[in-house]
Amino acid sequence: MVYRNVTPLVVACALAAGCGDDLNTTDSATGTETDPTSTTDTPATTTDVTPTTTETTTDSTTSDTSTGTTGDEFPVGGCGAPPFEWLPSDGMGEIIDFEQVIELDAPTITDLLEQNGFTALGEADFGARVYKIRYVTQDRGEKHETTGFVSFPLLDAPEERPVVVWAHGTSGFTDACAPTKDPMGFQVPLILAAKGFVSVAPDYIGMNGWGPASNRLHPYIVPEPTAIATLDSIRALYQLAAANMDLPSLPGDDVVLFGASEGGFATLWADRYAPHYAPELNIVANVAAVPPTDAVGLTEHGATVFGPTTGALAAAVVGGWDWTGRQGDLSEVLSPGPPIDVATTLPMLMEGGCTFDLPPEITGTNQVYTQSFIDAVVDRDWEALGDWGCFLRQATLGESEVPLLKITPTLIQQGEVDDLVYTPVVKADLPRLCDQGYQLEHIDCAGAGHGDSVLQAVPYILQWVTARLDGEPLAEPCVIHEPTDCAAL
Repeated sequence: MVYRNVTPLVVACALAAGCGDDLNTTDSATGTETDPTSTTDTPATTTDVTPTTTETTTDSTTSDTSTGTTGDEFPVGGCGAPPFEWLPSDGMGEIIDFEQVIELDAPTITDLLEQNGFTALGEADFGARVYKIRYVTQDRGEKHETTGFVSFPLLDAPEERPVVVWAHGTSGFTDACAPTKDPMGFQVPLILAAKGFVSVAPDYIGMNGWGPASNRLHPYIVPEPTAIATLDSIRALYQLAAANMDLPSLPGDDVVLFGASEGGFATLWADRYAPHYAPELNIVANVAAVPPTDAVGLTEHGATVFGPTTGALAAAVVGGWDWTGRQGDLSEVLSPGPPIDVATTLPMLMEGGCTFDLPPEITGTNQVYTQSFIDAVVDRDWEALGDWGCFLRQATLGESEVPLLKITPTLIQQGEVDDLVYTPVVKADLPRLCDQGYQLEHIDCAGAGHGDSVLQAVPYILQWVTARLDGEPLAEPCVIHEPTDCAAL
């Protein structure tokens, strides 16, 4: 369920990250970059906003499925993982290294958009400069290095601009699949800067696109490491800007989260974790496009209806299993065959490349999952599912033990015929989130699938973000809409 960008500024793929959320991909294209300018002798200093520790007081208690705490009974880890505690926030987001990737003026960006048939956003408002960064985050109580992009509008005189975090869709599960590894992976941060936003685009843990290898599998559809690396990328942006660099613009205080597919999952969970992990951040809006909000419901669908969701949620089971320490035998969940030993083959495929296809011999869900797992998922039999069910519940927003401390205006965008993040499952989940306190606006793009729906909605999304930055209230909170022509919004 991955893709790679294959031509310059093919925004349809880049924004949706879903051209290949169909389990298919092609090789990265080569592109022309500016000569990277190493700036490693410029020491990065801390941001003016002093990071606070994670000792946020909550009323939550730790359930039986969680082990390890931050010291305030906040649930971390769990599902059979060895117990750990978060490191203090001091040092999180520290810049290890950075390099300039590309700088283009506004007319050039406009020409490239037009050449590739993407004129819905109009002309570029600014030129843009993009860097790639390596920064410090943490995972399971240990410091961890990861990578990403940051981008800045080219202004005549530096001034503060709103921050947009771009959380990319699934592009693979290893270092080789990181957007910063792709010669054209900077596309979305470049476009966001051209529209006037300072942007940061993390690669996620397990996806180091440059520098030392991560030597681990990306924790796919696992909330905690995804949220933490995303939040620390924002800290890294502020630290880079505070390093007395000659930047053409500066990050302001207001932060907007924007992600598609797995990236929508990332922004929802980053928003949920932010008051506990990075309370200094002022997140004012969240756009979650085609997001898998309900991992349990999507697994039930994928385990009973053979299609794109079937393999995707099997990969999510592998992600949870790997992140929690590879406890248990995958053959309890994934079919040992015939025709294919999925329990053995799937982790190898995820570790070995930037895509995987279910072998053509597989034609049914019971050739991917064991029947006992299918039955337990359908029955929501948590005792029978054990840690396997724990992974799925932890990745289901409506069942999270993480206290919802802050209500962020959130746009959920779907595609009517999305058969990967299956639209009926997520749409049915949204009223539950509203009942729990979420303030959501919803659009469903008529006739559109997983990737093209995001492309259709981008102009509306940017209008929606501008309204939130201007302090406008949501027009129709928690109204779940029927499909509409998103290009006409």
